[in-house]
Amino acid sequence: MKKFLLTFLFVSYLNINAQTPIQEFNFNGTLNNTANTTSFMGIDNFVADRAGDIKGAQRLTNKALEAVIDNLPQGKSARTISIWIKFNDISNANYIWGYGNAYNAQYCGLLQQGTASSNSDLSLAAWGASNDVIVSTALEKYVWYNYTITYEGTTSRIYRDGKLLKYLEGMTRSTKGNIFRLGEINTTIGINADVDDLKIYDVALTPEQVSELYEKEKPVIILASEPALEMKTSKTVVTKGKTSGKLSGGTIITSSDVNGTTKNIEVYSQGQKIVGSNAMNINDLPEGTYLLKITNAPSKKITSK
Repeated sequence: MKKFLLTFLFVSYLNINAQTPIQEFNFNGTLNNTANTTSFMGIDNFVADRAGDIKGAQRLTNKALEAVIDNLPQGKSARTISIWIKFNDISNANYIWGYGNAYNAQYCGLLQQGTASSNSDLSLAAWGASNDVIVSTALEKYVWYNYTITYEGTTSRIYRDGKLLKYLEGMTRSTKGNIFRLGEINTTIGINADVDDLKIYDVALTPEQVSELYEKEKPVIILASEPALEMKTSKTVVTKGKTSGKLSGGTIITSSDVNGTTKNIEVYSQGQKIVGSNAMNINDLPEGTYLLKITNAPSKKITSK
């Protein structure tokens, strides 16, 4: 029993330790890492993050940020790099992050190719076309995405929003370099996006851990509560057998107010229902792309006994 307990505790320790980043930048009003041991260099431009918090993310518009990070994974060592990004322009390539030398297999970087359609190539680059992992993805402007890459042994994986997009085996990396760049590939700058929550690990997270990381960090929007009933006064005018009304506050009475039909309004973001009520305040929603679903609520029938 004791042996089993020690084994369980050891495995639990490894799981917890494996999900501890060696570097983390949350960009909450600072370019420093969370340990305050290093910082990105460049002109900051703080904007709202995916949760709507002011100065919670960094906007890069045709500029780059660089940080000297001495413990970046080198050579063929295991690694995981996770970042949140919202593209403000997708017509041109966005060089998300990268580090290493511009030489065969000595680079490690992530870039989203420019597109004039709704699809774009996402590339985990190692310098040299035969060393790159490329996958075509659907892409929208102004939507927050979580990109995570892992590498271990000879296997590279690319995830988006916790789901595996592509993996490639048989690729050996020889990464060399300690300057980590945002918005730049080698020395070429190109990006128009907001970035947030950069995390670097010296292990390759498992698919389950990547999914867990996304679920933990994805935007959390509180479901709208049922609106309180509000008494409204109105003036009723009868004209040729028709009844019409106007609210005293100047609000137009909709058809549902007149004919008794109730509308159910549901709002979805990235497949998640965020509002489910007959009333909502659009101003409370963060910037993004939403799907609106409107249905008629079941009518109440009056029966006689």
